[in-house]
Amino acid sequence: MTRRVEYAQIEATLDDLTYPVLRDDAAADLEDVTLVLAEDETNLGVLISETDSDAFRSREDLVVELEESVGVALDEARAPAAETDGDGE
Repeated sequence: MTRRVEYAQIEATLDDLTYPVLRDDAAADLEDVTLVLAEDETNLGVLISETDSDAFRSREDLVVELEESVGVALDEARAPAAETDGDGE
């Protein structure tokens, strides 16, 4: 069964892994997770398999790699949408 995880909530899912973990093992363990991004979805296992590192010493190492792959820092994904000042610019 496929699980759906919002990108801003990914750390809880990554906590399910035992570190250190090989990239291939992490990808296999999370192949049933659909990662929901702002306007897109992707398979988390596939995303991990496409990272540059062969292994991850900690959840934080994996988060850094995923941030580079996705192009959005996890802190940015958690932040509320920027408020506009109403001037239209």
